[in-house]
Amino acid sequence: MKKRTISFAVLAFALLATYTLVDFIIEPPPSRLPASVPNNYESMKACEKQAVLWGKIKETVHGVYPAYRSLGPLQLLAMSKQEVATKGKHHEDFAPEGWKKYLHSRASIATVKIVPTGNKYTGVFQGADCALLRLSLTSAVTGSRPVAPGLALKVLRDGTPSSNVSALVSLDGQGKDFNFFKNPMSNIVPIGGQIGQKLVHKIFLSASNYPEELLSSELATTDVHGVAIKDAVSPRQIFFVPNPDLKSASESHEVREDFAKIPEGTLIYKIYAVPEKYRDFDYGQYTPEKVPEILKEAEPVADIVTTSVFIASEFGDDGIFFRHQLRY
Repeated sequence: MKKRTISFAVLAFALLATYTLVDFIIEPPPSRLPASVPNNYESMKACEKQAVLWGKIKETVHGVYPAYRSLGPLQLLAMSKQEVATKGKHHEDFAPEGWKKYLHSRASIATVKIVPTGNKYTGVFQGADCALLRLSLTSAVTGSRPVAPGLALKVLRDGTPSSNVSALVSLDGQGKDFNFFKNPMSNIVPIGGQIGQKLVHKIFLSASNYPEELLSSELATTDVHGVAIKDAVSPRQIFFVPNPDLKSASESHEVREDFAKIPEGTLIYKIYAVPEKYRDFDYGQYTPEKVPEILKEAEPVADIVTTSVFIASEFGDDGIFFRHQLRY
C-alpha cells in the first residue's frame, strides 16, 4: 500500500511539473497582441466593424511569413490545459486575454461578401456585404503531419455579435498535397483515424459531445442588420466548394503566397447545403468515403467573393477570434 501511495504521489508531481513547464517550452508565447477594442465596437454597423478589423490586419502585416507552429504531444497537452470551451463561449471578434492558438495559428485573411444564389435558408444565407474569410493550415507539415487545410468565415452584423463557422477537409488532411483548393471543406468532418486526431477528438470532448460537428444555425437566426428571425431555416451541414480555377502546386511550397495572388473580386468558394434527409444522419458513421455521396446531393446556396486581397498579419494570426458554434 505504501509503495502504491508513493507511486501516485510521484505521478501527481510529474503531471503538475509538466503542466507548469508546458507554457515555457512551447509556442505560442503567453502574451498576446493588444487588441484596443473601440468602446462602441459592438454597437457599430457590420461594415464599420469590418473596417476596424481590417485596419488592424493591415497595420500588422508580416514582413516575412512566420514559420508554421508544430503540433506534437506538448502542444496537445497544452490544449488540454487550456479551457477549450472558450471557443464556443467567447462571442467577441477580438481574442480573449491569454488565449493561445495551437491549431491554425498561421493564416491569411481577406474581406469577402456572401452572394446568395437563391435558397430557402434565412439570415446571412440571404447575403452579406461585410465578412472576413481566414485560410490556414492546421500546423507545420513535418514528418507524419499532413497538409490539413481549414477555413473560418466571420459574417459581421449590425449591433450584434458576428456569426462564425469553420470548416476542414478532414482531421486527417490531404497527405502531402499542398494544393490548398484541391478538396471541399465542411463544418462536419469524419473522426480522424490517427493517434493525433484521436487525441484532438478526446481533448475537444471536454467542450462538446460532438467535437467533429460545428453548427451553422447562427448564420440563419439573425440577419446582417441584427434582426432576429422568428422562423429561422438552416442546414445542418454545409460544404465550401472551391472555385475549380483556384489550383496551386501539389509540391511543398508556401501556400500564403498562393493566397496573396488571389485578386479582389474572385469567386473563391460556393456554399452548398446538404438536404433535409441528412438532418438525423448519424455522423458517428461518417467516413471520408461518404463525403462525395453526400456532397453530390447538396445544393448551391451562396457564393463567397473576395472584396480585397489576402493578407497575412500578426493580428490575423493572434488578435482576431473566430467562435465555434458547438453542438452539445
